[in-house]
Amino acid sequence: MKTKVSSTYQNWFEVDKEGLKQLQAGKPKHYLVRELIQNAWDEDVKVVEINLSYKNGTALIEVIDDSKAGFKDIKDSFTLYKDTYKRKDPEKRGRFNLGEKQAFSICEKAQLITTKGTIIFDKEGRTEIPEEKLKQGSKINVWVKMTQEEYDEILETIKLYNIPEHIKMIVNGEKYKSKKPDKSFTASLTTEISDGNILRQTTRKTTIHLYKTEKTYLYEMGIPVCKIECDYSIDVQQKIPMGIDRETVSQAYLRDVFSEVLNHIFEELDEESSSQVWVREAMSDERINQEAVETVIEKRFGDKVCVADTFDPNSIDEAISNGYRVIRGTELGKQEWNILKKFNILKSSSSLFGSNFTQAKCVEPNTNQRLTGDYAKKIAKRLLNIDISVVFVKERDMVAAQFGNNELTFNIAKLGRKFFEEPVSDITTNLILHELGHYAGNHTEEGYHSLITKMAGELVILALEEPEFFEVK
Repeated sequence: MKTKVSSTYQNWFEVDKEGLKQLQAGKPKHYLVRELIQNAWDEDVKVVEINLSYKNGTALIEVIDDSKAGFKDIKDSFTLYKDTYKRKDPEKRGRFNLGEKQAFSICEKAQLITTKGTIIFDKEGRTEIPEEKLKQGSKINVWVKMTQEEYDEILETIKLYNIPEHIKMIVNGEKYKSKKPDKSFTASLTTEISDGNILRQTTRKTTIHLYKTEKTYLYEMGIPVCKIECDYSIDVQQKIPMGIDRETVSQAYLRDVFSEVLNHIFEELDEESSSQVWVREAMSDERINQEAVETVIEKRFGDKVCVADTFDPNSIDEAISNGYRVIRGTELGKQEWNILKKFNILKSSSSLFGSNFTQAKCVEPNTNQRLTGDYAKKIAKRLLNIDISVVFVKERDMVAAQFGNNELTFNIAKLGRKFFEEPVSDITTNLILHELGHYAGNHTEEGYHSLITKMAGELVILALEEPEFFEVK
């Protein structure tokens, strides 16, 4: 009988360095420097120095900081997902304890010297030299194969960083200055924080810095996360909920950020920027405020605007003829419409220019009103060769007059009694021709305008040749 042989290991898992390296394939090389810089910024540092050089297809990148504690735990340099104090602090960028390992995996060689000792990563493996240490701070050197183009991209990407005010950063001997935000405000946003067992999302008040830049990015405490379409670069001063790649955020989070930005800069928008995608995203978010929505609508559509009531097409026509910008359903997204309804900002075309008089209260005309109606009948008979009926109503929420189905309606509530004081006048003639023009179509149709000019011309001839036509009794 064979003896059973077993082996027990303390660690459940092992990490294959080449496998981890393959997972980084395709990532831009500048992410390597990002991980090293953000790790330095997360420590209690005053100076971070970065030295870069390139020769024969290999870049040497050195990052030095002056943290008194150096690496708090030197095992963090080679242990994946180890618990870290940064998870409990929403104002620290680190959380996964993965970044430097990802960076080291693509290097030909890496060297870490800190207050706890020295570790060298090379072809021989990992060499630990406890007695070689610094009095304070840390120094990381990595040698990475890359193209000249990739190296140049690293240099350009570093220029994008928003350096914290309390940190002096030197790159190849040149001091990089902290940028002053163009605008700052506070807002409550989702962040990530560990409760000691698991990384959870919570809502927390934080500061948001805005920068006017040619290329715009979303930042996490000075580190660019991803490009965004916005009028500003946005720097959130706490952890941003992100995937393990640290390069993407959810659309819902981005929409929250955009709405907070819009709440604070809406007065700066012009007509062109008011219809940008990021503004529309912000307008779809529940946290957008009413004043911002009203301003965006005005700048996008103008100060005379209403919603098309498709059940009352004549009201749409009337709105257009009165200089209103009529918004139709397809011009805004579902969530945008929900926000507009929430604040009850826009009126419908029918509420402003309702033209369905079927439920309106009919009234008996006085003498002048009756004579005005007779004048309209004479014009319709002579110029259009049709017999029309004239009705008088009193309805404050309807248009001043309407013509359809050979019936002309005068709305006394809108016109007022003074309108009828002279039954035959330029005012009454103007309105009658305006309404009779609908015999040939709506305001936006060519036939409508052609008929009005034709009738106006014929009335001029009548005034010259038959002035008695304009007498009504």
